[in-house]
Amino acid sequence: MRSLLVVIVLALSLPAWSASGVRASDRLPHGAYFRHVTADGVVHLNRTLSNAAIEAGYQLIDKHGRVLEEVDGVKLNDEEARERRLQQARQRREDAVLLRLYAGPDDAMRARDRKVDALELAISYEENNLAQLQMKLDDEIAVAARSEQSGKDVPEGVQDAIVRLQRQISLSEKKLAGYDVEIGEVNEEYAPIIQRLEEINADR
Repeated sequence: MRSLLVVIVLALSLPAWSASGVRASDRLPHGAYFRHVTADGVVHLNRTLSNAAIEAGYQLIDKHGRVLEEVDGVKLNDEEARERRLQQARQRREDAVLLRLYAGPDDAMRARDRKVDALELAISYEENNLAQLQMKLDDEIAVAARSEQSGKDVPEGVQDAIVRLQRQISLSEKKLAGYDVEIGEVNEEYAPIIQRLEEINADR
């Protein structure tokens, strides 16, 4: 059997965009490339995913020559099948990223819980601060009430303190509302991550 010819297209010799209009840097892990074999037996190694590779089927190879994923060929006029296969390839790349970040769903849950715990600690601190501000405001309002009951003008310092404390209380309440929103965002962020990691574990 005659040796296969290998055509290597280096990133430096390629234009920034492939024929399909996609930059290699947007498609590949660092140092990786696509490998496919054409009908005449030529092996092509490219930094961009070409139409020929999609039709022939291709492998995604890392910089050490290891196969990261393998995708069967698909006719480009079969749009539904093409999109399905490309989505599968994207999913495998996304899964690889997840598995580099988290050992499994339990690891992701712990990461989520650490963020939530930090926010709940901030809430506890701010609730204590809010309680202190409210007590001070109540004291100043009581002083103002006694002045009015005795027929005296409310001291200017007391009036200023009431305005200042009301403003601080409003800011504290906004902080607490913001922390609640952040906790919701953290849970929303991690929900699909944990679900996907559970699916990956189930498939193993």
